[in-house]
Amino acid sequence: MRTSTEMATFAGRSGNEAAAIDSRAFGSVEAMRPIQSFLSKRDFWHLQELRRECAAIEGGVFPLLSHLIRAKLQDAHILNPKEEAGNVAALGSRVTYSIRGTAPQSRTLFDHGFAHDQGGIPIKTFLGVTLLGMKVGQTVPLLNASGTTEPLELVAIPWQLEART
Repeated sequence: MRTSTEMATFAGRSGNEAAAIDSRAFGSVEAMRPIQSFLSKRDFWHLQELRRECAAIEGGVFPLLSHLIRAKLQDAHILNPKEEAGNVAALGSRVTYSIRGTAPQSRTLFDHGFAHDQGGIPIKTFLGVTLLGMKVGQTVPLLNASGTTEPLELVAIPWQLEART
């Protein structure tokens, strides 16, 4: 974890103000635990790689995203291939979700090779990381860059890739 002086340089605030922002946001992740998720081996691997990438980037939301991913990986249930099909959001799944009970939206979870304008949600976002591994009907806290949360519900999975063995 960075020192408060490093955070201050990044945030443009005094060391104490930056440390408070940092600890408050990281505390939000801990308050969300255990993070109930169900990941395929493939999705678990992708999240591990993403966590490493985020941990290597200092500043911005990346340390917080890395912390969220670490907690999700530690708490995850790893699915066997027979469990993967059906009601669990995975990379390549078309998911329908609702934030704060608003009208549901449908998008595709992706890692690489999918443009934002094609209606996708990159897993390199708080929304993508949170949706990955959710079950249909599950409601969980969606963490924002500020460290606050709001309810996220996975309404449906209209389409998903076939499970790989």
